Amino acid sequence: MRGRILVVDDEPLKRITLQIELSELGFEVFEAADALAARRIFDSKPIDIVVSDVRLPGANGLDLLAHIKQARPDVGVILMTAYASVDTAVQAIKGGAYDYITKPFTTQELVPKLERLLAVRSEVPRNEEVEQLSQLVAVSQSMKRLFAQVRAVADSDRTILLCGESGTGKELFAEAIHDLSRRADNPFVRFSCAALQASVLESELFGHEKGAFTGAIRQKPGRFELAHTGTILLDEVDDIPVEIQVKLLRVVEQQEFERVGGETPVHVDVRLLCATKCDLLKLVKEGRFREDLYYRLNVISLAIPPLRERPDDIPLLARHFLKKHAALTGDRVVTISPAALDQLLRHNWPGNVRELEHVMERA
Repeated sequence: MRGRILVVDDEPLKRITLQIELSELGFEVFEAADALAARRIFDSKPIDIVVSDVRLPGANGLDLLAHIKQARPDVGVILMTAYASVDTAVQAIKGGAYDYITKPFTTQELVPKLERLLAVRSEVPRNEEVEQLSQLVAVSQSMKRLFAQVRAVADSDRTILLCGESGTGKELFAEAIHDLSRRADNPFVRFSCAALQASVLESELFGHEKGAFTGAIRQKPGRFELAHTGTILLDEVDDIPVEIQVKLLRVVEQQEFERVGGETPVHVDVRLLCATKCDLLKLVKEGRFREDLYYRLNVISLAIPPLRERPDDIPLLARHFLKKHAALTGDRVVTISPAALDQLLRHNWPGNVRELEHVMERA
């Protein structure tokens, strides 16, 4: 489908002709004989473009234009008129119309205007609509609300649990929190706890003393020591074995631990962020995650929505990734056709933003 078009004209022959010919070209077409019927359709259907006659029974096309622009300013409007004049054109454009076309005209003359308008609608939203948080960009209201939450909690030292499906950008949110905090000039250490044996994970997180085990030829600091005065992100925190969870709980509560093979407490000043794609409370009920640790980690919880729940961000992110990879490779930035954008919007994105980036990298 190339786009959803609402044709409004009190001339039945012209209206039906446009409906048939535009449908044959791949558009989904709705039709109405007057402004009242048009408003009913417009208010109930996801219309992309309205093509309306200026002169209609009752309310005219300019009145309909005003309603459309007040209700959904993103919808494009092309006005048809048999009484072309400079005044009509100026009035239409000032009212928010994208273009106008003079009767009589053929469908072939109208289609280029529709295609240009669809291309304009698919472009990146105006700068004032785009909100940025560190490396993150969004236009959707759900993400803007999340950005506001991040800004509100970033400068505290409270533990934050980032929840979201794989590929939603949990690590980027963690970096944004660090960048906005008073620890921004200090270390940011990220570490994935996924699929590691307990002994390996313990050494990686808390370090080890010389001779603690075979191959430990020197003392080695762990990730918590490396993050001292800064921030540490533990990704896949749900994968931490129960026996290591006890030691992590002590760090959260007392900011101290012993290295593997050591007896002297190591004190650290670290802000802890954790990320998970799992339901930790469910793991608690199943006995796979300590309840006391869960409540210590879940002081502040930020839920990152999957990409399929915020389709408004897809065009913006797609172009963002195209520009990003073009800058890295020196290639020309390619444009996204309306047909390609329609395919992106129809996809379910199980891999979320990471999947979209990979798709655009191959484009």
